Amino acid sequence: MSESSINSLEKLYVRRCYCGLNALNLTVLTDLKAGRRFYKCPRPKVNKQQLPPRAVTIIMDLKGKLDAMKVERNKLKRIVNGMGKAERGNLEILFGEMKFISAQEAGKVMLLEKKIKKSKTIIFISCTLFVVFVVRIMK
Repeated sequence: MSESSINSLEKLYVRRCYCGLNALNLTVLTDLKAGRRFYKCPRPKVNKQQLPPRAVTIIMDLKGKLDAMKVERNKLKRIVNGMGKAERGNLEILFGEMKFISAQEAGKVMLLEKKIKKSKTIIFISCTLFVVFVVRIMK
């Protein structure tokens, strides 16, 4: 056979990877499947920690927002540090009241969640009893 006919035969039997490159034809060397032939992409494996472009965009956006919040926080710290003791005292009183209100709201939320859970249970039991009743009537 001439060299050109061998090249044409190679081209006929070449398998392509999903990425479009010619796949490597390799042989397994491990004990379990020794000698088995397989095809593999010639490209090196991608680092598994590489993130998709959308995730990178979201992360960068969140970092920007975090940096803006840090700037705002530092600005507010400078304002608070420039205040007198009386003004700081007023702020601390307001902050304490806000914590108290927040705790009250959290308690209300917990009570409402318990009521919802009870209501769901009652509805489930009612539906089950209704189905049993309908089945008994049909017999």
